[in-house]
Formats: sequence, C-alpha cells, structure tokens
Amino acid sequence: MLNEFVFKLPVKSEWIDYNKHMQDAYYGLAFSYAVDHFQDCVGFDERYRSQTGCTIYVLEDHKFYLNEVKLGSELVIRTSLVDADKKKFILHSEMSVQDTLVATSEMLQAHINTNPKPRVTEMPTDIYKSFRKLLEQSNKVLYRRSRKLSLND
Repeated sequence: MLNEFVFKLPVKSEWIDYNKHMQDAYYGLAFSYAVDHFQDCVGFDERYRSQTGCTIYVLEDHKFYLNEVKLGSELVIRTSLVDADKKKFILHSEMSVQDTLVATSEMLQAHINTNPKPRVTEMPTDIYKSFRKLLEQSNKVLYRRSRKLSLND
C-alpha cells in the first residue's frame, strides 16, 4: 500500500457561491470525503466501526485556499499519512484541479471508542503496524503548513 490515497469527485452546482466559485465550506466537505476514503482503505471502514464501536474523530483541522475552483471542475485529492502514534494520526491532503494545486488540508485525528461514551483509545495493532509501514516509505510528503500539528499537543 502506497502512502498516497487518491480520491476524485466533481464539483456540484450547489457548491458554487455568489462569487461563481466553490464556497469555502465545500472544500472541507471534499477533504472530509477524501479522509473517509483513506479510512476505508486502511481498515477503519463501516464494518470495523459497526463491529467494534470505534471510529475516528477530527481533533484539529487546518486548510489553505490557494486557487479558485469553478463549476465543472473535477477535484483530485491526494491524502498521505504524516505521523502516527497508537492513538492519533496526522493526515495531509492536497486538492488539485487539472494538476493545479487549489487547496491543502492537514488534520489531527484520533481513534475513539464510543462505548459507553466517546474516549480516545489505542487503534488495533494491525492498523498501527500498517501506519508504521506507510511512514517508512521513501516518498517524502511535501506540504504547506499553517502551524505544526503534533501528536503531543
């Protein structure tokens, strides 16, 4: 498994605002869909959630808006794992339209056991080991950062 998870989706007409470009809130929605795709690929899918009562919560999220996105565009979002410990992980995503970078996102996420009430807990060992393998890959994720997200905050 490569440390680059690609998700594509078209810009919908209801996402376009009065300035005739994609409203800022929909960048977040598109990044959220891409993160769902990442979670499905690494094993935090619907089956896992229903069988374990565990899920993933976003603890912190930063976005950079770099270029306008117009109606009719196809968004290509590449998501990579940047860091992980046994309870939390950091993702970096880049959104492009026709090979032009239009936005980036970084998210600090936590593995949550929802029973009996939500609390941060360790992820399964097999998923954590796959995260370590992703992080060992030689591809270097280059990205813009609004501030340094850390697993220790």
